[in-house]
Amino acid sequence: MTDDLYVVAILTSKPDKADALRALLIPATEAFRQEDGCKAYSLHEDVKRPGRFVTYEVWRDEAALAAHMESPTMKEATPKLGPILEGEMEQHLLGTLLQL
Repeated sequence: MTDDLYVVAILTSKPDKADALRALLIPATEAFRQEDGCKAYSLHEDVKRPGRFVTYEVWRDEAALAAHMESPTMKEATPKLGPILEGEMEQHLLGTLLQL
């Protein structure tokens, strides 16, 4: 396994809140990419289910991810998510076993 930490997060908006979630996630993603320890951070939207967003992230290590979760951008965005998310955000932490 590599030391890099891969993260997949899934956020699904309430039916009428896709635009609000998109408007929150795009600038936040741009800020997250500038954080120390962020090797990659991409934002995707499900083409068959608008309002369902998936992030694919690569962090230097768990400490970098922990710092990201406490970053000013994350702290500002988190309280805004509650009213627009349908359920909880899913976050999956992955290590690499084999890479192409």
